[in-house]
Amino acid sequence: MNRLLRGLIPAVLAAAAAGPQAAGDVETTIVEFPDPAQFYLNTTFSVSGTVAFVPSFDQDRLWSFSVATGALLDADGLLLPSPGTASDAYLFPGDLAAIPGWFPGQGVYVADVSDPEDLRQAGIIPFGSGTNLQGQNIEVDDNGVVGYVASFPDDTLYSFNVDTLGLEDPDGLALPGNPDRIALAGDRLAIVDTTFGRILVVDVTDPAALVLAGIIELPGANTFNSNDNMVFAADGRTGFVSSNERVLYSFDVQTLTLPDPDGLAFGSQLYGDAIALHGSTVACIWSRGLAFVDAQDPSSLKLISNAKFGTTVAPQGSATVAFTHDGTMAAVPVVYPGNYVYTFEVATGDQVSAPLPVDDQPNFLTILGPADRVGVICSGSDADNVWLIDGLFPADGDFDGDGDVDLEDHAVFAVCLGGPGVTTPPGECPADEFERADIDGDADVDLDDFADFQEVFTGSST
Repeated sequence: MNRLLRGLIPAVLAAAAAGPQAAGDVETTIVEFPDPAQFYLNTTFSVSGTVAFVPSFDQDRLWSFSVATGALLDADGLLLPSPGTASDAYLFPGDLAAIPGWFPGQGVYVADVSDPEDLRQAGIIPFGSGTNLQGQNIEVDDNGVVGYVASFPDDTLYSFNVDTLGLEDPDGLALPGNPDRIALAGDRLAIVDTTFGRILVVDVTDPAALVLAGIIELPGANTFNSNDNMVFAADGRTGFVSSNERVLYSFDVQTLTLPDPDGLAFGSQLYGDAIALHGSTVACIWSRGLAFVDAQDPSSLKLISNAKFGTTVAPQGSATVAFTHDGTMAAVPVVYPGNYVYTFEVATGDQVSAPLPVDDQPNFLTILGPADRVGVICSGSDADNVWLIDGLFPADGDFDGDGDVDLEDHAVFAVCLGGPGVTTPPGECPADEFERADIDGDADVDLDDFADFQEVFTGSST
């Protein structure tokens, strides 16, 4: 098989009359929204395939745009009931999006997004007096129709159904603390308690009868703010959270324990903030930096590297970090000094490319697709926008890191080509080059990766 695969490469290279494709040139597409559309600093956008959805405030609307072209799909957007104050849209299977906010009382607005060029209202799920859902996140049950949202100041967890447009547990579950970020793992839902600095765990086996399963206490004096999210490992039970005191903790929602009781301290001043997970690597933002942590063994968290910004920076409180599809690099927005998007190697903390300036304050950041396109929401005094950025990371196929994909990269690829199911690098192929040659990310280097490499080399990819 190896001989056959390697024999195909010279023929393809000979046919590539256009020569190698330059890589590393940064290109930006800006998604413009009509005045007076603006985004809250914690606004996110949700993506389904090649379409993204994002709410704006002022004249509250839900917008749809193409992540491929940057074009608005529903040019007028979907007008939301006043006062709205929507900051996020959460996608449900079946082409529905749920938005918590004021519509006109507290509730969850449900939009039909089956036709991105013609967004429509599906209905509104009203919540009782004393609730406040503004800025709270929604988690979606595996059944695809039930969602969960926590409310303050009544400190209650609610379950709702986007098909019936009603509450599953009308009274909700009263909680022994102030709930903020929530995260779902199977039949358990974890909640950050910002009053007592701990994790509340709810059994959601029956959405109509929510039950407090227990409380995970953290050692010492820990506090959380509204940006302190939780992420779960692939095992569906091990979660991670960062406290204001810049300590990363692992927790188990089934045993209600801390696998690493002391956690891992990171950073050097001010506060911990949002985290992100790729495989077994956790990225932890803090007020003046970013740390990468090895969480392969949740009982023994270890620092991988600190991002080398080269100057004093401030990734502000609503910033999010996102990994490339292979997990070897990551991007994060920074608002001081200036407004920039930074990129880093996870293993070393070195910068991948020069910081990219954007026109307004960058907040939520995500990475789109295997080409590692960066999407970032920018908020300013004028009409806000979304930047779609290509070329911040080395192109797949640029194995020698010289900024282009050429015959030298072909030589490296040929050495690493093993065939389907061959997950161990061939003798002369270093492990890091084998990982980069695995362009489709399925742990082997075969004809599928060869096809992707061919597209990059000939410039035929889009």
